[in-house]
Amino acid sequence: MVLSALDWLGVCVEACAETSLYRFFGAPLPPFGTVFFALCAAACLARHRLGVLRWALAVLLFGALGAEIVFLWIQKYEIGRWCPYCVGIALCVAAGCALVAREQYSGTIVLYPDPDGERKLVMKRLAVHTALILFAMLAGLGASAWGLKKTDAYAAGLSPANLALGPSDSPLEVFVVTDWFCPSCRVAEPEIIKGARLAIKQAKVVFVDYPIHRETINYIPYNLSFLIREKEKYFQIREALGSLSRKTKEPTPEDVQAAVSPLGVKYVPLNYVDVLTGTQYHISVVQKFKVSGTPTVIVTDSRTGKAVTLSGSTEITSDSILKSIAEVSEK
Repeated sequence: MVLSALDWLGVCVEACAETSLYRFFGAPLPPFGTVFFALCAAACLARHRLGVLRWALAVLLFGALGAEIVFLWIQKYEIGRWCPYCVGIALCVAAGCALVAREQYSGTIVLYPDPDGERKLVMKRLAVHTALILFAMLAGLGASAWGLKKTDAYAAGLSPANLALGPSDSPLEVFVVTDWFCPSCRVAEPEIIKGARLAIKQAKVVFVDYPIHRETINYIPYNLSFLIREKEKYFQIREALGSLSRKTKEPTPEDVQAAVSPLGVKYVPLNYVDVLTGTQYHISVVQKFKVSGTPTVIVTDSRTGKAVTLSGSTEITSDSILKSIAEVSEK
């Protein structure tokens, strides 16, 4: 339970990053594990008062053992590396199963004087207990093999649609072109964030990195990863990255993780192909709209081709972004 809680809080090492992308029937594993082990703890503490809880505990733990077998297989053959937290949890589950089995079977296999009476009853109970435990383990194994997988957002390759915030079917698009080390961009950033929060209610918003300052290149892989994988918390993450850019021009993955950990977020690197694809897409936006400096916000309607360009920290405000959306959407 402690290991699951630590993983939930983001207190992890780089080896945990890939495993954090997996979901159990859509649910994140750390909170699921924390609740599961809390139930096991409750059943363990009360099992002597209510006999049925002894079997509930056995079913829970052996079901978890089946699930851990699947997850260890995934780490070995799909991920290719071991997460120390996950391995630790698997060992805890295995130890719990061994102790529960010892408690359940101790005193069960006893030779009674009446071979045709008590001994048959004992062997019958032993068979029922064993069948229940095996069923629980197979059920856990089957459920995990079926429900444990990466979500589509993590499994799919990178496309321009992955980089957009807001309604994917909206013809309205807002391209925010900035540079992490541009002084004017930093001044405009609060208004940009405010305007983007309002704009995503009706338009797609795309944040485009334009590395006028070469140090911005160091932030592009991190920004792309969070844009794809943490859309719900992206604005808070963007503020954290902005603060980090004021401290270092060459952030390490550890620096980035420390910056976003208070938000309950894990940084998971993109592969080189996706970083290259995202960077090329940003370049195509800059070229398409002939962006010459930062900050620049382009508001456009893909149905009509109408577009409004806002440039500089004085021109870019939350109000001007919303007015531009209204302007391009007018028929």
